[in-house]
Amino acid sequence: MSSTFSDEEKTWGFIAWLIPLIGGILALLFKPNYNYVKHWAYLSISFFVVAVIASVVAYVVSLMPFMSFLGLILSALFGALLLVVWILGILNSLNKVYWAPPIIYDLAKRLGL
Repeated sequence: MSSTFSDEEKTWGFIAWLIPLIGGILALLFKPNYNYVKHWAYLSISFFVVAVIASVVAYVVSLMPFMSFLGLILSALFGALLLVVWILGILNSLNKVYWAPPIIYDLAKRLGL
């Protein structure tokens, strides 16, 4: 679903997603009245939270006896998945699309999107 947005909204949506957490916070501080920017800012913050949780899970699994290899595999899988989601988010923010990745969007809605 594509709409017409100003280049400023597109730029701030891109910044919000490009730099998870910090970009989202900056976008909310500087452009709180733009719905498109707010959408990407909350997604950015949620993406950061999901990335931290995935990292902690992989680390905890790697600390368990006889599970370090599984932790390494989980870390690689989570990293690859997060990289793909991040790249897709960058492309969608530049294409002026309201994107809703499953887990990240659900968390963003709970945060206030």
